[in-house]
Amino acid sequence: MANTENKPRVTIGVDMYTFFKVTEDTAEGTTYGEPYSLPGTVQVSPTDSGGSDTFDADNGAYDVESYIENIGHELTNADIPAKVDMMWRGRELKNGVAEVGDVTDPPMFAVAWRLLKMDGSHRYVRYYKGKYSFASNVGGQTKPSSGPSEKQTATATFTAVKRDSDGNYYAYIDEDDIPENAKKDFEEKWFSDPNYYPPGAENLKVSDKAAVTSTTKKEG
Repeated sequence: MANTENKPRVTIGVDMYTFFKVTEDTAEGTTYGEPYSLPGTVQVSPTDSGGSDTFDADNGAYDVESYIENIGHELTNADIPAKVDMMWRGRELKNGVAEVGDVTDPPMFAVAWRLLKMDGSHRYVRYYKGKYSFASNVGGQTKPSSGPSEKQTATATFTAVKRDSDGNYYAYIDEDDIPENAKKDFEEKWFSDPNYYPPGAENLKVSDKAAVTSTTKKEG
């Protein structure tokens, strides 16, 4: 009999967008700063794109390589506060004023969020390392004289890079795959430490849909 899976659940929401400054990333390990929660998430859209490259030999397709590139995501938020803007750019507020200037090497961050499914369960996502870039968030549209005002948002782009400690870009886990002994405090730990793995997850079989899935990018 063919193996059947549970019916996939539609994703209907996103929240708990949290980022962490990368303090060190070497072959020996990666460390992060304190978590910073950014409320007001409207949408998170992955920018990953896949492709394949065919190597021809002996007058035909000899080998095919599959790859993923442009790893990262677009964030649409209710707003990006000045303090967060400066953090992502690697600058500081000056007497409360946000000044934008050239930054040759903005800091790296990790980021995590959760997706809500129609059955009430969640998928938890984390990107290990990357940089933010975004257009100015000081524009606006006039408020109409009558009727509801236009709801305006801010956007940012997160471009992921490979973590030096293990070569991974991002990971995710579905709530149904979290080991029972880890469910009680899983969420707290997921959003406080990008290095956290639920105990027992390493024992899941591939046929059981291994809990933590990472992806690597085409080199070259």
